[in-house]
Amino acid sequence: MQKAIRIGLLVAVVGLFFGIIIFNALNPAPPDMTSWNDKMTIGNAETAKHHFAMYTDIFCPYCDKFSDAVSAHYDSWKKEYIDNHNVLFEIRVTDMNYENGHSDNSRPAGEAAYCAAKQGDFWSYYYALIAKLYADYHSKGIGVDRYAEKIPNLDNGYFYDIADGLESIDRDKLVSCMENHETAKELDANTKKALSKTNGGVPYFVFDKFKTSGFAGNWNTDNDYKEVKRMMDAGLSTK
Repeated sequence: MQKAIRIGLLVAVVGLFFGIIIFNALNPAPPDMTSWNDKMTIGNAETAKHHFAMYTDIFCPYCDKFSDAVSAHYDSWKKEYIDNHNVLFEIRVTDMNYENGHSDNSRPAGEAAYCAAKQGDFWSYYYALIAKLYADYHSKGIGVDRYAEKIPNLDNGYFYDIADGLESIDRDKLVSCMENHETAKELDANTKKALSKTNGGVPYFVFDKFKTSGFAGNWNTDNDYKEVKRMMDAGLSTK
């Protein structure tokens, strides 16, 4: 009798175990919608079904290729992924290249990005900075990869001047924010977190459960956008 009870209990435990596995497979946990800075997101965190995050450094050329391609096809990208697929897309800005000794420019660029976010328009500033770097350097073969001529050290004025073309960014507030290093602690904290999650390399992408690093672009926005779509579609299809 006791043996039968033990066998019955064992069968019940095994059944419960496999039942939990099947339930979890059929009802996967929703993605974590927690962002590092909600001003650096596109989409609605309350209704989104997917969370795609890109770890970046503004002076990482491979990161800039991705963002350059998205910017060039922004309307179709937003419609397809943000609107139709309910994606919350996030940029996680670091100064990893500064920490790794690859670019002194990463530090002020990172602070400038967070300062723009404080004013409520990170995205306009971010895309304007990417466009300016392309016009001034990347289009001339400077700073396009690890083997190319490096972008020279830039003074803070380079980052201030971008505000002049943006109605949403107050130049004086940007200058004050950068001079007083108001966002330095946030940049430092997020870079530290990113270093622990990416093994020290950017770009690094977490698209729901799909994770990948690097970006195989060639500064042709149409071709690069095909690679953007391939990566984001992989995120949507990964269970």
